[in-house]
Amino acid sequence: MKNLNVLIVTTSHDQLGNTGEKTGVWIEELAGPYYEFKDSGASLTIVSTKGGVVPLDPKSELPEWQTEFTKRFFKDEEALEAIKNTKRVDEVDPSEFDILFFPGGHGPMWDLGDNPKVAQLIQAFDQNDRPIGLVCHGVVALKGVQNGNGTPFVKGKRVTSFTNSEEDAVGLSDVVPFLLEDALKDEGVIYRKGDDWSDFVIEDGNLVTGQNPQSSVSAARKTIELTTIIS
Repeated sequence: MKNLNVLIVTTSHDQLGNTGEKTGVWIEELAGPYYEFKDSGASLTIVSTKGGVVPLDPKSELPEWQTEFTKRFFKDEEALEAIKNTKRVDEVDPSEFDILFFPGGHGPMWDLGDNPKVAQLIQAFDQNDRPIGLVCHGVVALKGVQNGNGTPFVKGKRVTSFTNSEEDAVGLSDVVPFLLEDALKDEGVIYRKGDDWSDFVIEDGNLVTGQNPQSSVSAARKTIELTTIIS
């Protein structure tokens, strides 16, 4: 298998609604997939909606949430440099990449969904039948994406995401602009989910979605597997 080129798209949003607290990318959902891709021999490019520094959710940096991947990430100068000065999503050529991947965190709820530039990326990968992986709140990037006939891109597709019950569990159901599970159902998905905080990934064609941070590495691995099937 050829060495893959992977495009990771992150949020640029760092305000947790009107709480006065910070948010951004949940570091495990970036670090886990980052090393799943890198250790497979892939080349990685990280971009964000606005470019510049990728905001990390401060809570995801707390000791209790660290994993082997986050610990490795914070010691990796190349990885840290990659999130200091990202390009914008519209400054890359999608034809140069084999996999598109969206990590989550609460930040994406404010800037990845209903985003025309993000939608164009997703459409470009889909038109070329290239794997699109999304995890947790990163799945919001699918919101507002349309097919050529104007129907929702996700209509009739089997999809998972951070669930309503998980949002309730972290106490942010009244902080996020909408509940992601509900928004996806409104666009006609065949919604699937596992137990709260379980590793749950679902595949539909070239689309791979993971439910929560526990699903991030599995979602990335599945996109890699898909490249061999699709190609």
